[in-house]
Amino acid sequence: MLLNLPLELIQLILLKCTTQTFLQVAFSCRTLYGIASNYREALAHHLRQTPGFRRNQNISSTDTKQLFQILKQHAFQQLYGSQFRANCTKFNFGEQILNVPASSLASFGNKTLIFTTCQDQRLVHVFQVADGKLTSLAQLKLPWDQSGRLEVSKIAFDGEDKIYVLQRFTPAIDEHGPDAEHPFIRQAKESSRYGKVYLTRHSLQCPDGLVRICDFVDDGDIDPSALAVNCQGTFAIVWHHRQYADCSIQLYTGIEEAPHDPTSNLIGLTCQSIILKDWAPPSPPGEAVERRLITDLEFNDRSMQLLYYYQSRTLYRAFQSCLSESPHLYRNSTPVTFTPSLSLLFSIGIPFFGTHETESQNGFETCRWRYLALGIATHRQENWTVACLMRSEAVCRASNCGHELNLDRGRRLTDWVIAARLWGFRDATSSLGCKVATSRDGTRIAVSNWKTIYVWALDPGSLIDLNENEYYPPSWQSSETGLIDLPPMVLHTGAVCFQLCFTREENELVAITDQGFMLWDLRASGTGNRTSQVVDV
Repeated sequence: MLLNLPLELIQLILLKCTTQTFLQVAFSCRTLYGIASNYREALAHHLRQTPGFRRNQNISSTDTKQLFQILKQHAFQQLYGSQFRANCTKFNFGEQILNVPASSLASFGNKTLIFTTCQDQRLVHVFQVADGKLTSLAQLKLPWDQSGRLEVSKIAFDGEDKIYVLQRFTPAIDEHGPDAEHPFIRQAKESSRYGKVYLTRHSLQCPDGLVRICDFVDDGDIDPSALAVNCQGTFAIVWHHRQYADCSIQLYTGIEEAPHDPTSNLIGLTCQSIILKDWAPPSPPGEAVERRLITDLEFNDRSMQLLYYYQSRTLYRAFQSCLSESPHLYRNSTPVTFTPSLSLLFSIGIPFFGTHETESQNGFETCRWRYLALGIATHRQENWTVACLMRSEAVCRASNCGHELNLDRGRRLTDWVIAARLWGFRDATSSLGCKVATSRDGTRIAVSNWKTIYVWALDPGSLIDLNENEYYPPSWQSSETGLIDLPPMVLHTGAVCFQLCFTREENELVAITDQGFMLWDLRASGTGNRTSQVVDV
């Protein structure tokens, strides 16, 4: 339709439209490509509207064709058009039904790992994701030879070698045998109706090696809803009642191994448990407890703290020290100025980017730490939600500084300012909540919301400096709030996303969905290809 217009009108449209629209039009056909790539005035205009281009740069001597290449380069860094260009490979399991809630993603050195299991299988599968491929690394056999029902609740990785599998096993009882009505048999059937919860520990390096196992006292009315592990062998479990809101969070330490029986592949474990939190509604006054199920736990700051994630929430909502038996939870809530006339209470996530600088002040060497994190706030009266990138900093004497970046430590800071707003963020309306992933170098942040993934391109160095270098042009600044508004690139998955993670590549994103695994390639070389592969398990 554009080609039916006069050339002057086509050029006017190319000049006045957004940069993303300009590029979409340019690549729609050969004729429009020729018009757009040779229209110098429009190219110069869109370059000045694109982050990363120095607006005072003299381009009078730059060839027009080269200007178009420079514009494409900056646009690709901002993921312009990636929603059409991104390649996606879907890995499904054929007739096997994936146990999605139990599956997990983890980073191991430069590797991105997926731990999963299928219904009616007594195996845990370990896959590596890299370069658009899914590779099987190991299969872990769960130690149940007798007949019965096995339900895997959670799979967790300690970041080094150990894989923990939380499971409930219910042995089968012959209900039609000659002694089925005997009182002792009836009592056994009743007591084993829900089975028993076990935790097995496996080695990634030696998947066929000895398996450590421990069991838990279970009255049949409680289920585990979350599991966290660390590399010291400590783990924590959230137990919740099946019918009531009763909940208990227990930390398991002091793990000891029983003598090994050479005829068995199992080694029994015993451990000491500490009740970090044990409550039943109503909650004590001032307690940071929501009337929601705790769905995830995470060790933080060298395992000195535990973070608590609640159902339907995106970021952790409370935290607690692991070094104290105090039952008090601290709320993840910090007042931050949103506009000169409005302050909001933000939940702030673990920083995903940080910098460290050493400088001299008044004859003393000081170190300056700065952190960039995601923050989410909801207006109490109007009930709208906003997601922002937050900056905080701390200064210490160089003699007291370890000079080693620890992003977990940034969570302790309380003085935060807003660096930018993630425009287009929508709070979750399902119990699953939103899932957040950040790339290793901090240039990408992704948020999944049901069947949609939003990806924002970032320049973390400029954002942590609050755009002092004017990397983001004035047109990206909101006239209402004065904040930099970062637009998202939107991927429609067609499947419910349960977990999300970037691989070692900044533009490679993996998701665990209810239809299998999805691997997205966001690079500029993409062609919008969609493929599907069946994984043989």
